[in-house]
Amino acid sequence: MISTSTTTASTTTASTTTATSLIALRPGFWRVVHPAGHVLGYIEEVSSGAAHQFSARRLVANTTRLVDIGDFWSFESARACFA
Repeated sequence: MISTSTTTASTTTASTTTATSLIALRPGFWRVVHPAGHVLGYIEEVSSGAAHQFSARRLVANTTRLVDIGDFWSFESARACFA
């Protein structure tokens, strides 16, 4: 599991590569938030055996629909989809 300093929904961590923020909702699950405050999507850590992948899903604007962006081997790669 990726180590983060965020553990509650009220704590945010600013991204070092983009202006988006990440909010840890539970271990292995983050909400990606635009600087203006609207939700862009979610990143979820998925474990299958010894391998860890990160699944990125984007929220479609003005809906509650999520679209799978893809599965990535690193957290940074999944986060880059929201840049």
